[in-house]
Amino acid sequence: MARNHSQGGPMESRLISLFASLFFSVPTAAFIWLGVNKELAYWGGFVSSTYLFACIIVFAIMALLFPQLFPSILGGLWRGILKVGHWWGG
Repeated sequence: MARNHSQGGPMESRLISLFASLFFSVPTAAFIWLGVNKELAYWGGFVSSTYLFACIIVFAIMALLFPQLFPSILGGLWRGILKVGHWWGG
């Protein structure tokens, strides 16, 4: 039986999935942060950029821990963003 040596190990595949997920998770975190700040601006509030970076780090950790489940998690977040956007009328 021939072994396929071109495939990387589990750590390499997790790192590749992490970098691929950052392409989608960074804009997702930015949209969440901007949406929250947009709504808080009506009441004079503001969420600092620390929360944006924390959200990006949480997404990166989730992508490392759950590489197969992470696309579903992001899909659920985007559906939630769209529902909230329709609810707020934005």
